[in-house]
Amino acid sequence: MSCNGCRVLRRGCSDECILRPCLEWIESPQAQAQATLFVSKFFGRSDLMSLVAAVPHSQRSVLFQSLLFEACGRKVNPVNGAVGLLITGNWHICRAAVETVLAGGVITPISPPDGVVKCMETEASEISEESPESGESDKEPKLLNLFS
Repeated sequence: MSCNGCRVLRRGCSDECILRPCLEWIESPQAQAQATLFVSKFFGRSDLMSLVAAVPHSQRSVLFQSLLFEACGRKVNPVNGAVGLLITGNWHICRAAVETVLAGGVITPISPPDGVVKCMETEASEISEESPESGESDKEPKLLNLFS
């Protein structure tokens, strides 16, 4: 019988399936399918299979779990990913995103803090209000410095 990972990826499954050990830590068959689909959409089906095949059998479950957390972390926090959420003390957001994926839900990115958005809007309005002086219309556009 086909494992849940192979079933959602529509690939043949055998006794030597490389996905089956990856999904053993996930209890529900539906959650196994959701996790496999999410990770394969994020990393790509062939890249997922290559990554899993390159790891020893005993570490495949841990690899898949790591890939799932990183994919969820990048979906929630596209700039810093799971590591950024861990460093900033927001690991609970990453865990909630993984639980959402396993339950079949949709993950949305977290919004940046209000100060960052306000800074970006202010600098963008300053750029649009500047009028090019005569003869300098092909001057390079001003870049936003978000780190000042």
